[in-house]
Order: sequence, then C-alpha cells, then structure tokens
Amino acid sequence: MSAGIRLKIFDAGGFVAEEEFQGVVELGRQDRNEPGPFNRISKDDHTRLIIASHLEDSVSRHHVKLIPVGDYAVRIENISPAVPVRISDDGQQVGPGEKKEFNLPWVFTLGRKTIRIHPLAAEPEKTLQKLGSATLPPGSGPPSGSVKFPSLNINQQGSLSPEAVIRWLKTMQGVLQAAAGTSEFLERAAMALVDLVGLDTGRVLRYEDRVWKIDATKTSPRMTVDQVLPPSRSVLRRVLEERATFFELPESGWTEGQSLARVSAVVAAPILNRAGEVIGALYGDRNIDSSFTRVSGPISEAEAMLVEVMADGVAAGLERMKQEKKAIEASVLFEQFFTPELAKELIARPDMLQSREQEVTLLFADIRGFSRISEQLGPQATMDWINDVMGGLSDCVLAHNGVLVDYIGDELMAMWGAPQDQPDQALLACRAAIDMIDVIPKLNDRWKTRIDKGFDLGIGINTGTARVGNTGTKLKFKYGPLGNTVNMASRLQNATKQFKTRVLVSGASHTKFQGQLPTRRLGWIRVVGIDKEIEVFELAASGTANWDPLRKGYEQALEAFEVENLAQAARTLGILQLEFPNDGPSLILLSRVVNAKVDPSTYDRVWTLPTK
Repeated sequence: MSAGIRLKIFDAGGFVAEEEFQGVVELGRQDRNEPGPFNRISKDDHTRLIIASHLEDSVSRHHVKLIPVGDYAVRIENISPAVPVRISDDGQQVGPGEKKEFNLPWVFTLGRKTIRIHPLAAEPEKTLQKLGSATLPPGSGPPSGSVKFPSLNINQQGSLSPEAVIRWLKTMQGVLQAAAGTSEFLERAAMALVDLVGLDTGRVLRYEDRVWKIDATKTSPRMTVDQVLPPSRSVLRRVLEERATFFELPESGWTEGQSLARVSAVVAAPILNRAGEVIGALYGDRNIDSSFTRVSGPISEAEAMLVEVMADGVAAGLERMKQEKKAIEASVLFEQFFTPELAKELIARPDMLQSREQEVTLLFADIRGFSRISEQLGPQATMDWINDVMGGLSDCVLAHNGVLVDYIGDELMAMWGAPQDQPDQALLACRAAIDMIDVIPKLNDRWKTRIDKGFDLGIGINTGTARVGNTGTKLKFKYGPLGNTVNMASRLQNATKQFKTRVLVSGASHTKFQGQLPTRRLGWIRVVGIDKEIEVFELAASGTANWDPLRKGYEQALEAFEVENLAQAARTLGILQLEFPNDGPSLILLSRVVNAKVDPSTYDRVWTLPTK
C-alpha cells in the first residue's frame, strides 16, 4: 500500500475539515460542474480534493499536488500557472511549476486556506512522551509500601514550587466538591486545565461506542472559538491502547514562521472506570504561536503529572457519582414498594432480592363498587379517586412493614415475610387489613360530594411457601411471589363475596397469630382450581359490636353442622338470625343446612365455592 497523509484544513484560522489519503492528492478550487468544497473526486493516478468554492480566485482550479515520499515526508508540486504556494509567514514559497520536499508534519497556505500535513503512519516516538506506567483505576492503588514521593526540585526547570502545589491541591478540592452535578463537575475539571496548568484549551472527553465525544470545553481568554483545534487522534489512540498519560511536544520541524497553523503541544490523561477501562480523557493543548505572549512553550513532565492526577480525581468523582446515582435510583425504586428502612437495607444488601423459596403471607384487597363509581365519576376523576384510595391502602401496608407487590386494576397485592424474615408476618398482615377497613370511612368522606355511595373492600390473607424474587423483567422491576400460596390468597379475597364479609384469613395464617386478634372460624372450603380444602376464618374489624356472642353462636352452629347434626345447627342459626339478621356467614350456613335437610345427598362438610 502506498504511503498516506492526513490533512487538517483551516479557513481564516478556523478548523473546517480533516481528511486522510493514500497516494497522491491534488488540491484546488471547485470547477463549475464539480461538487462543493471538501468533496473528493477519484482520478486515474490520484485523488482530487476540492478545498475552495469557485468564487475563491486566490486558489487555482488545479493548484498543488502532494506526493508522499516514504512515511514521513511529502513533495509539494505547485501546478498552478500563476499563483505561488506560501509555506511560511516570512515569505518562503513554492512558485508556479516548482517542487519542494518537506519532512512531516508540515504547513502551507493556499489563499485563505491553511493546510497541516501529518503522516498516516504512527508518528515518530520522539514527538510523543509517555508519563510513567499505566494509570490505575479508581478505588485501587499500588501495592502497600511501594509508594515513593520524589522531592520537588524547586530550582530546576519544569519543576513545581510549593505555592504551585498548594494552588493545585485547592483547585483539585474544588473540582471534587463540585461532583454534586455532572455538568458543573466536568466543566470545572476542564477549567482547571486552563487556570492551573496554563493550557490554552482544556477538555473532558468521553469514550463511548468506540467514539471520542467532548463533554466539556474551556479556553483561555486569549483564545477565540475559531482557534480551537480538534483533539489529536494519534495521542488519544495511544491513551486508549496503553491507559497511560501522553504529552506531545511541538513537531521538530516547527518554526516561528508557521504561526498560521497554530502548532500546538498537547497532553492527554486517561479517565478510567473501576474495571480499569478507558471511559474518557482529560485533554489539553498549548498553542506555540508568535501572535501570543508566551512565558513557556512545550508541556513539561511536571505539568503532565498535574493533568494525570487531575484525571485520577475526575475518575474517582465520576465513580462516586455513578454509585450515588445508583443508590438514588435504587432508593426511588425500592421506596415505591418497601418501607424507607427496608429500602436502605436492600441498597446495602441487594442479595436479599435474589430468588428463593420463602414462607410468606399474602394479602389481596379488592375494591367493591369500582365499576359503579368509575361510571359516575368519569375517566379523569376516577383516576384521581383510585389514586387516593390505593394511596390510603398502601399506607396501611407500609405502616405494618409490608411489601407493595402490585396494583392490578382495582386490586392491591401485598406481602410479608420477604425479603426480610418476619416471624409475626401473619399478624402484621391482619393488622394492615384492619387498618384498611378502618380507613374506608375517611376515604368515602373525602369523596362524598362526588359519589352518592362509597366503596367497600374484600380482603383475602394466606400464609405458605412461595418462590420469591424479581418476577418482572429487565425493563420493569417487580419483586413478588409465585405459587399456590399466592393463588389461594387471591381466591380467599374472592370468597369474601360468597361469605358476604370483608376479611377472610386462611387457617395457615390463623395459626400464626391465634388469640391475638378477634376472629371466628367459618369452616372448610374448596376453591375453584385448587383441590386442597382449607379452613377459613373471618377477621373482625376494630370495634365490631357484639362480636363475642356472634362468634360463639356461629361456631356452635358450625360444629353441629360439621357432625351432621342439622337440627341443632338450624335451631342455633335461627336464634342467631333474630339478633344478627344481616350476618352474611350465618345466612350462608343456614342455606347449606336447609339444602342438606331437604336433600341429604347434598351434604358436605366442605363448602365448594361455585365461582372464583
């Protein structure tokens, strides 16, 4: 393959294009039938690059040929019949028909256009200096006992004074303290390269999807926007490959006569993530230009060290912000489902959310009257109302250390026993249910001017083993249980409609808190889709009037029914009906007794529910 060159083109001092070529290149003005500037036209033995429009008569239509000579030199042939090629500010030129050979990199001018020529081959090692060994990722450090601090050679050229060190430490502290906001943090880092190191341009670059992108740029007051050069790709390539700091001295061919090209010295230090991967770079350059008043020229090793340490600080700051962002996102996510205290523990111990078999207690709460109310309120007001109701019910769950698993239309699902072990999980779930019943009047009162009749609840509670973990996807987090225990809790919620009561608790849950809350045994049932029969209990709301006589009378009738003493069961239920005519479970049991007396073949100690 023939030797190649890279051209950086400036127009009136501003960067406009960068192009790479293999072989001979011709530069010139646009012909009327040719495309606009910076378009390429392939010829038999060379490539033509249009660098000026047809209106720029200071550039000939066919002005100059660039012929690579080896990897690091080029021959310039002026093929214009009348216009010279300027190669420096002091009058040197290549006249029409003349040829001259130059070592690369080199600079020349055509009209308003200034062209810097670089070799495509790796530039000679002497132009690029490497600072020390590879940079360490944030959070790591050299082996214990290996750190040595060299003394500051205050009187030697390029060294740092104690004042400079103190100034640097203060600046670094300011940069790291700005890490509360990414934009401010990166901009202050870029500004520190200008203010502290004395560079003309400071940048924070991000390396993402195999492309370098500029996140922040700051320039010294003596610079204008059109004087800012693009980052050196060769320097960034070395930073990426070796994960080390590199600083580039001005090319050896530079002279004061090349000020139009703004020859620069650059420095670039890698920004690493915790895995040691390059995620960005601190990049700065210094213009060696006769139009600027300059105290010092090339970038010294001490200055490159400052940039490297600054890059280490930026890496640590970005890593800290990343962790803080994760913690904030996790906190916002977890506090939607868990109590604030549990959310903090889950952030510290994410392993608690791993899928596992666990004994849990599930609560399903379904709103009764939703369809009627939504029809009355309309879509927007219904949304406000359901948010208010679900918010009140959710507060009851969290107040008793439960986990909000899901909202399913007009139904709420909650869980106890995971991700934390809770020995009193069933008791907590039942207390949350009682609070839910207690909050109904308050919620209905808030909406009484908009709703003619309020809502009620049906709640089912069951305890058992379930598979617990993230049942959602990578797009949507949903921590909850799977298995028969869940299905049974849902069926119990529906069974409240059959029993005409508010809260049903399974026998498995009841054994966990027996005697601590007011309940009555309602008997054995078999639900649709689950063959196993279960014992169920009604949980009384707080302050239920005459609960004890109701419980005793019903349980006596139930005991008689379960031993097929139908006459005794009927007598007890008849008396109970006189005192509690609206008690749903008593009415259901009485109908079962009557049916069994009429047709003894229908008797079954276990009530098979007709629907879900």
